Amino acid sequence: MSQIIYGSIDSYIYKSDDSLYKVAKIITKDKKEQIIVGSFIELEEGLEYEFVGEYVEHSRFGKQFKLESYTRTNSFSEAGLISYLSSDKFFGIGQRMARYIVEELGTDCITKILENPDVLDNIKQMSEPKKKVIVTTLKENYAQEQVVIQLYSYGLTNKMVYRLYEVYGTDAAIRIEENPYSLIYDVEGYGFKKSDALALKLGFKENDPLRLMEAIRYTLNAVCYQQGYTFLTLKQLINSSYTLLGYNPLITHKELEEALAKLVQNEKIVLDEDRYYDPILYRSEIRCAEAIQRLKKHSSKEYDKEKIQTAIKDVQKDVAIHYTDLQQEAIEKALSNKLTVITGGPGTGKSTIINGILRSYAILNHFTFPSDELDAKVIMMAPTGRAAKRMSEVTGFKATTIHKALGYNYEGGFTFSEDSPLSCSLVIIDEASMIDITLAASLFKAIPVGAKVILVGDENQLPSVGPGNVFHDIIASDLFMTVKLFEIMRQARDSNIVKLSHMVFSGTIDFRIFSEKKEVYFYPCDAKGIKDLLFKMLDAYLATGSDLSNGMQILIPMYAGVAGIDSINEAITHRYNPSTEKIVREPLILKTNDKVLQLKNDPTLDVMNGDIGIIKGIEKIKEKDVLFIDFDGRMVHYPVKEIDNLRLAYAISIHKSQGSEYDNVILPILPNYHMMLRKKIIYTAITRAKKKLIILGDIQTFKEAVTAIEPIRQTGLFNLLQGLKGSVNVTKILDSSIPFDTLGEYDMDGISPYTFME
Repeated sequence: MSQIIYGSIDSYIYKSDDSLYKVAKIITKDKKEQIIVGSFIELEEGLEYEFVGEYVEHSRFGKQFKLESYTRTNSFSEAGLISYLSSDKFFGIGQRMARYIVEELGTDCITKILENPDVLDNIKQMSEPKKKVIVTTLKENYAQEQVVIQLYSYGLTNKMVYRLYEVYGTDAAIRIEENPYSLIYDVEGYGFKKSDALALKLGFKENDPLRLMEAIRYTLNAVCYQQGYTFLTLKQLINSSYTLLGYNPLITHKELEEALAKLVQNEKIVLDEDRYYDPILYRSEIRCAEAIQRLKKHSSKEYDKEKIQTAIKDVQKDVAIHYTDLQQEAIEKALSNKLTVITGGPGTGKSTIINGILRSYAILNHFTFPSDELDAKVIMMAPTGRAAKRMSEVTGFKATTIHKALGYNYEGGFTFSEDSPLSCSLVIIDEASMIDITLAASLFKAIPVGAKVILVGDENQLPSVGPGNVFHDIIASDLFMTVKLFEIMRQARDSNIVKLSHMVFSGTIDFRIFSEKKEVYFYPCDAKGIKDLLFKMLDAYLATGSDLSNGMQILIPMYAGVAGIDSINEAITHRYNPSTEKIVREPLILKTNDKVLQLKNDPTLDVMNGDIGIIKGIEKIKEKDVLFIDFDGRMVHYPVKEIDNLRLAYAISIHKSQGSEYDNVILPILPNYHMMLRKKIIYTAITRAKKKLIILGDIQTFKEAVTAIEPIRQTGLFNLLQGLKGSVNVTKILDSSIPFDTLGEYDMDGISPYTFME
């Protein structure tokens, strides 16, 4: 239960450099010392405050008063006012002048000055400059306090108040009262639910047109970015919006349709025939199709077929390898066509083919492999840093991420574009199934029209995390040369991991594979027992002299729940990381030696979404807390103010694992995850393992996941590439509640079109 104490500031014990969080010592009315903790702006020395909160017992620092809200009282002592007015805040106002003010105007002098600044004209030795300092400072301090007090009156938490004050400053309360839904787009961590609760508290009607429009905009983004769609139909959008609004009988479908029509009229939503798009996704899909068609229309350098075959033979001699007929065909077609797609599962030799293309291209152009001349003509890239690193390792040629290749800048845009294209004649893109529509649009626009383009990937893996189904749509369009690899290479035929992945793809599992106890293992357990079984596995792994930083990765489909990613990570760091050096930003606690995952692209730090690192230390640099994080051998000075972009990474989502490989993978498969379990997600998880795959869970759930119907993404790129008009394939939204149930992959609060452009 909340309590109230009264007191004035004595000193600050700790001030966060990246938030309003502070630890302070106050002197209470009865002259006792009390420690208060919470988020608040600077308290004025000498003034009395009313603090609302509760007493808590800190394990290390003892009894503290945890602040919920506070306000300045009108009870001022003469000594306190003199101390306040002569403080550093009032430049040039000493104790003598402060005493003159209090003696002349009394202990309610602040109220009198704010109401009528001219009362200062009667103060002894008062000058116009000093008057200006006093009035300006009082107004600024008063405005700060009043806006924070007003924000607390909305029932906001300390963290919310800080975020709003950081974005809007002293205009925060005004901005919120004008349009609380602007928080969705301006303030990280706010979604429709939080903003809507605030709006209703401020007196907005349940069928207010603004409320309905924002519900529709939010719904469109939530469904598209969660399910990977690029558009919704009228029925889907209205029904899902109605779900978000709680099937409110005060709101009619007609009112929702009128709100939608206004959004279209105001160009907040794009209507193309019977499809409703977010403007960013609409432009991305159009731009992507135009860029691909533009590339297709222009020719690239042609090579004589016999010369290509000779070059391939020379490569086989140089690297002592013998390509299969299909591999040789893939290399030939890649070097003969403008845009080529090469797709195949694990063990089908995709990396071998990329290597063959690079070396054959070098021979055809009389370049040494590797060489600066070849570097200047070829760009090899992948969606993630780990995938690019793996490409470099298997080919001996430099590879980079797509974002780096395109010149991702501080504003979140790209240096290279249609007007300023890349300088190259050959582009090879690995793990192409991971590319979403917004990134694909930027990528294809930046590729020079005369370059050959080769997309390599596995069409059976999960599609991109973001909206779109680019790799699938390009293959399905049948406009480009596509080579499908189905033969497992000799060196991969004995791998039970490869065998199991192909079983999953076919939908038929021979469960005897687990009894062989070779590379793949299955241990039954339920959600309650998952942590204990995981601990046994990890104890055995650590006993071999290994550590949890490298070589081992737990992959889980969902964040929430007792067996979700967050719960598992918390249990692992508690058990296996004894470090006491930590940073706490509730609910996140990160310690030295923790394994962490980057959640969004940060061009300033040169850290990309999906990068995994190890915290090596926590220090202060220029009075600011900094994490030292080792991202694959590169030490990054990571400001603590950015740690909302980090999560523990002992366990990560299967989506985030795409493009990476790990020696050992532990894969829980439980009924708790049923909404996320499909063939592609299981297939993708299995194909992340190189040496050992351990599946923990329920065999029936595993069977159901492998045979479950794979949802088809609702996109328009296929039609655009084909030049088709009219209706496109429309799929059923699997569960009407999905747009507002994160399923762990996204925190939908704070979602906006820009959230997913990272």
